[in-house]
Amino acid sequence: MKNKVIVIFNVILILTVIAGISYSHWQDSVQIVGIVKMGCGKFMIDSEKLLVPTGVGFNETHSIYYHVTSDNKSLIAECQNVDYNWTIAVGLLIKNSGTLPLKLIEIQITFNITDTSQFNITTYHYGPFPPGTNFNFPYWDGIAFEEVPPEGDVAPPIILDPDYHAIIWTIIRYNGTQPLNIMITVTPTGSLYP
Repeated sequence: MKNKVIVIFNVILILTVIAGISYSHWQDSVQIVGIVKMGCGKFMIDSEKLLVPTGVGFNETHSIYYHVTSDNKSLIAECQNVDYNWTIAVGLLIKNSGTLPLKLIEIQITFNITDTSQFNITTYHYGPFPPGTNFNFPYWDGIAFEEVPPEGDVAPPIILDPDYHAIIWTIIRYNGTQPLNIMITVTPTGSLYP
């Protein structure tokens, strides 16, 4: 009798093991639980300047209205009575407000006219500046039109870690003879680094 109980117990035990192995062998899905942390890189215009020659009468004869778009990605300037030798300097203080490093490659300049061959555009890059760096002088605060570009520009691309800044000065000069009213859009462009 004792042997029968042991045999029945062993048979039940073996059948349980076989059933468990069979069940796990035929299971068709596996559930994995994990946490993924996402990051982003985002250029934003932290501050802007639009400088004009300090000569007498430029503001009276060449009205310029400018603003930064609501998403802080572009500066738009509406310029009236643009004529021969008209020149402006657009300064952008650009910040990486994301969580991943970014590569600032260039400044994209677009016009609301098709023939832009009469415009000369020159861009100067400064940075990167870590958080807390005093980059204001000579690159930003108190700079006059005649002082642009300041010395010390670097060749792009500029690698901006999160919360780092770069300063971009763009000089736009018109050499045409036909007076124009134009809209200029200035947008920093880049990509994730590396």
